[in-house]
Parts: sequence; C-alpha cells; structure tokens
Amino acid sequence: MKLINVVLLNLLLSPLLMASALPDGAHIVVQGYGEVEALPDIAKLHLQVSETRDTAAEAKAEVDRRVAAVLRAARQQGVDDTAIRASQILVHPDYSWEDGKRRLRGQRLVRQVDITLADLSRYGALVDALVAAGVSELGEVRFIVSDREVLAERALLAALADGRQRAALLAANVGRQLGKVYRVDAGAAPVVPLAPRALMMEAKGRADAPMLLGSETVSARLSLVFLLD
Repeated sequence: MKLINVVLLNLLLSPLLMASALPDGAHIVVQGYGEVEALPDIAKLHLQVSETRDTAAEAKAEVDRRVAAVLRAARQQGVDDTAIRASQILVHPDYSWEDGKRRLRGQRLVRQVDITLADLSRYGALVDALVAAGVSELGEVRFIVSDREVLAERALLAALADGRQRAALLAANVGRQLGKVYRVDAGAAPVVPLAPRALMMEAKGRADAPMLLGSETVSARLSLVFLLD
C-alpha cells in the first residue's frame, strides 16, 4: 500500500514539478516510451511425492525412496543441490467412504520438492526423469526471466531514445535544432510489466511436445525537456 501511495503521489506531483522546472528559453517537452521483451530462462517446478500405507513408517520408507530417486534424476539433468528444496514431511490419516461410512485406508505421507531449472533446454528430459522417478504430482511450473532489472534498464533507455527521436522530429519541423536535455522525469510513469506474448520453444530431451512460453515484456515512460538551439 505504501508503494502504491508513492506512485500515486508521483503521478499527481509530476505535472507541477515539470511546470516549475521548465527553462526560460526555447524548449520542447515530449514523452518517450520504450518496451523490451525476453523469453524466460528459468523454470521453477513444484512437485509432490506421496504414499499411503498401513503405517506412517511404511509410507515414509516409500516416500524417502522415491524422493531420493527424484533428487538423483534432478542432479543427472544438471540441477545443483542449491536449486533443490525438499520440504518437511506431512503425515495424516487417509480415509475413504464406502456405503456411507468412513473407512481408514492407512497413513498418508506427503513431501513437497521444489526445483529451479536454469537450463530450459533440459526441461523435457527433466520432467520425464521426474515422472519415472516416482513423482506423484507435478504441480505449478513457473517460467520466469532471471534478471528483470536488466529488462527495466533497457526499457528506460529505449524510452529515452524514443523521446529524443520525437523531440528531434518536432524541432526540425519548426525550424530549430535540438539542443541538450534539460530535464528527465522518470517518476511520472514507473516501469511496468505488460501482458505476456505467446512464443513457442521446443523442449529438448525425450519429451517431443513443444513448450509454449510467454515472453516477459517490460515498458517504461519518460517525460523529457530538451533545449532548442
């Protein structure tokens, strides 16, 4: 909420600040817009290994065996141990309903495993290996760009170049030469992500199906004041 308030304050004060900071001589005020996009380069997989047995000890032994196989499969696909997180074990009774009566099936044991894959060319092979290792459920998979700050910087530079081009065009059409930048206001419109665009990327490894990824797009706007020569 605090961040939202700061952004709103910037939006309200920006016109006043711009008006009070204009040069006395000939000048031009323009808006620059820029956007950049990049394909995700990291996948975050949320897995679950579960088992129901007569006793919690029996269920744990089976889950431990399959989790160990999952970890081996991930390492074989180049995933470092620092990119794997295995959560604590959860145990609870597993019931089923038969003829309107609840029957105890056994003790259900669940363990979550989170894997961060830094090489998306191995995604298909990794999923195949995890399924073969005994993953009970492949939950949420998120594809993300590892360094969004770089995208934000490139968007700002693109907005600056766009604003300069607009200013040069306008200056030339009024018979003036574009001078130096007098003021840059980057607070009026913060860098924001745009809706992803669908792009195809072939999953390498044993999985033959293509992987549909959305590119990460970031946009930026700048208010620019140029002097006119």
